[in-house]
Amino acid sequence: MGQYTKESAISIVVSCAEQYRDQLANRNLLFICQDKHKKVSAIEFSFDASNFLHLTGLKVKKRKYNSDEQTDDDAISAKEFYEKCLAHRLSVNDFEFAKDGTTQLKLDVLPRLITKNLSATMIGDYNSRNPKLVTDKLAGGTVACMGFVPTGPTDRYVPNTVLKVDIREYISNQVRVIAVYRKSMDDDTYSEPTYFGKKIDWDQIDFPEEYSYLPKPMPSAV
Repeated sequence: MGQYTKESAISIVVSCAEQYRDQLANRNLLFICQDKHKKVSAIEFSFDASNFLHLTGLKVKKRKYNSDEQTDDDAISAKEFYEKCLAHRLSVNDFEFAKDGTTQLKLDVLPRLITKNLSATMIGDYNSRNPKLVTDKLAGGTVACMGFVPTGPTDRYVPNTVLKVDIREYISNQVRVIAVYRKSMDDDTYSEPTYFGKKIDWDQIDFPEEYSYLPKPMPSAV
């Protein structure tokens, strides 16, 4: 893609914010994965309003406000940025592009990643190939991927970046995504499948015990 203007960037991030709201916000995704030894494991990713800004690569500007007591600077919050996108109120004065050019790359691939399964076929541990990038897990494919960092005492992860790369060059301990399920953060269990891998003998697949209740595809659907 060519270089984006601020106006074209707004068009992309507003569209992606709407997709994020409809597909990911306030939801968890559960990825069922299989390694090269056929061992099956699970990993959860959580998405809320404050995560969206980090995926765009845009740098929010400082804003000034005056009072009788002081003049201070503070940045537009990540939640406010997301809400501005949804309200179609994001302005060219609200942000800048990253000076290292990464914003342009993120905008290239963001639309393909904001889906109910992240368009992910592989997951792995980030191998620290780029010392400037701080993330922990990557989920994606040969064109793009999303990065995640752990949060709290649970095994859930939240998104903190997107990359326009072949994920295989940036991960270790690679596993194949064989199924994805989605639920609201308020729900106790998963029920909605959003992806099933192809050419899988589901009769030979045993999900981790805590997710053994999850539905598998019917033979005709594989």
